[in-house]
Amino acid sequence: MLRSRNTTTKIFATAVVVGLIGAVAGVGTWSAFSATTSNDNNTFSAGTVNLADNDANSAMLSLSAASPGDSDTSCIEVGFSGTLASTVRLYGTTTGTGLDQYLDLTVTRGTLPATPAFDSCTNFTADATDYTGNGAGVVYKGTLQGYADSYTAGHVDPVAASPESWTNGEKHSYKFVVTVQNNDAAQGKSASQQFTWDARP
Repeated sequence: MLRSRNTTTKIFATAVVVGLIGAVAGVGTWSAFSATTSNDNNTFSAGTVNLADNDANSAMLSLSAASPGDSDTSCIEVGFSGTLASTVRLYGTTTGTGLDQYLDLTVTRGTLPATPAFDSCTNFTADATDYTGNGAGVVYKGTLQGYADSYTAGHVDPVAASPESWTNGEKHSYKFVVTVQNNDAAQGKSASQQFTWDARP
């Protein structure tokens, strides 16, 4: 009986020693050397791209019950106030029953007096450069149907070979002239157009 009691005691003592060794090993794991450094106060902000015009939500051009040769002229001023220099393209969306193919359209870029009245072309001055071979300041000359329908196909302002990089405070004026062709096929047809200026860095 005495021999059995001693054996039990030895086994218990061995278990305690193993437990202590494990505790010491755990403390050693957390005592490695370390160091850190940091860089604070990093900030980020996005630039802006903004275009505005002076149309006060009014249409530029209108022809009603038009005859061959009838024409309408309108001027609009477009300004850029963004912080990111951008290229501008002109394009539009056309709807109607097919009159657009019989409407001749000329778009000329230039300048107007300070604070011009929308639609008025009084004292409009075309840019001196012949951008497209169609006269001073002309950025588009063709039919309304041929006017670009998307940004990808858009007319680069003032022309793809020498695009303008618009910067904050820059303004340009545009003179639009639309004329009905002398073509019997135009009779009874209609067209509606949205003109768009699209700025992208």
